[in-house]
Amino acid sequence: MSTKPRKTVLIVDDDPEFSLVTKTLIEVEGFTACLAATGADASQRCRELAIDVVLLDWVLGNSSGLNVLREMVQSYPQVPVIVITGHGSMESAAEAIHEAAFDYIGKPFAASELIAALRRALEWRAQIIGHSSDAVPPPPVLTSIVGKSPSMVAVYRMIARVAPTDSTVFIAGESGTGKELVARALHDNSRRAKRPFTAVNCGAFTESLLESELFGHMRGAFSGAQSNHRGVFETASGGTIFLDEISETSSAFQVKLLRVLQEGEIRPVGAAEARRVDVRVVAATNRRIPELLKSGQFRQDLLYRLSVINIELPPLRERREDIHLLVDHFLHRVNTRLERKAIAAPETLAWLSSLNWPGNVRELENAVERAVTLNIGGRLMPEDFSQFALTPMTNSVESSEVLISANEAHPGEKWLCRLPMTLDEVERAHIMATLRFTRGNKLRAAELLGIGRYSLYRKARRLGLNLADLASAPEENDEIPID
Repeated sequence: MSTKPRKTVLIVDDDPEFSLVTKTLIEVEGFTACLAATGADASQRCRELAIDVVLLDWVLGNSSGLNVLREMVQSYPQVPVIVITGHGSMESAAEAIHEAAFDYIGKPFAASELIAALRRALEWRAQIIGHSSDAVPPPPVLTSIVGKSPSMVAVYRMIARVAPTDSTVFIAGESGTGKELVARALHDNSRRAKRPFTAVNCGAFTESLLESELFGHMRGAFSGAQSNHRGVFETASGGTIFLDEISETSSAFQVKLLRVLQEGEIRPVGAAEARRVDVRVVAATNRRIPELLKSGQFRQDLLYRLSVINIELPPLRERREDIHLLVDHFLHRVNTRLERKAIAAPETLAWLSSLNWPGNVRELENAVERAVTLNIGGRLMPEDFSQFALTPMTNSVESSEVLISANEAHPGEKWLCRLPMTLDEVERAHIMATLRFTRGNKLRAAELLGIGRYSLYRKARRLGLNLADLASAPEENDEIPID
């Protein structure tokens, strides 16, 4: 009896620990896996073996995986390449998709996510063997969206894939999460990029004014209508309309908007005839879709028409690892505008990352701008943000505080543990407290923590700590001990 041959996956990554773990995971699922640490190694493996799928790290040492991706796509067009990265960004996601990567996954990822991507890639390969593909890749995405957490990488991947289409998109997310930035990214990377992008806050208008604003009106249609007025749907023809807070509209208006989406035409207030329009609609709400459906205040047929593609933006409290990147981004922008050179102290970044941000990214941006404006010394400390009365992040209605000694030999050195906290949060806080206790001496801190300095570096990368900013004391040994 013949057995079905095992599919071969090539893992291209310069991190041996990650490669071995991934190799084991893949082989448990019934695949054959082989490893390559450089682009040259990857090319050699492809020449020697029949590779079915490639897992490619976007950053290989000091070089980029982009050149490797281009070579793979050019030399082996029927072999899907899945880009994996711990440095996710909107630009790299778009660049990877632009260069014909099959998929884009951020580290760390769930095992089920990786296996599902591999199976989709194999299905695609089976379909195209013996056929040619002339698909034109989308242009690279340029945007100011910041973040490299897995949840944001998933958003980048969705934007890169959806932008070239004309599908309506429904964006859900709390206030301040950046819904308009996502809408702009969708527009800027579509075939409509050279046409208008118009944002309308539906919650800022009464029903009659909103209808006139979007659809236009004829002279004399109502009191005060002294001339004809072209609405947003006409002035933005060929472009994109972003309808923010769409859930705040009335049922009567929702019926009219549904007809526009179904028929592709509008009827200005007071007009006898309808007019054809060509726009892409992107809508957004700060309410979750299941909540909208249960409320009964939003028409289901309109929701289904708007949500051909759904993008849900995570709140800032669910992507804390992005906070230090956002602070750096906002600092650069404010420093440039105000001609300042303010920096955030490491303990400030750690403190900001431990806070609950109900206003999300917008609140963080405002906090940074105000802190820089009022700061005198140029080094931002936690007290520079005290005017916001920010509260520690909690995940339940009950919370308690525990003082924990950083070192048994020095019971006076303590750090504050606010419960409940995840293990990552506890580990991050304890490492920061130990580094402050050793005045930035990483070797001494590693000894107190009971780990090698190399392990301390790995933990710091995983937890988003920048050890270089904490180095205020000379190292006792320049060699990095390997555990």
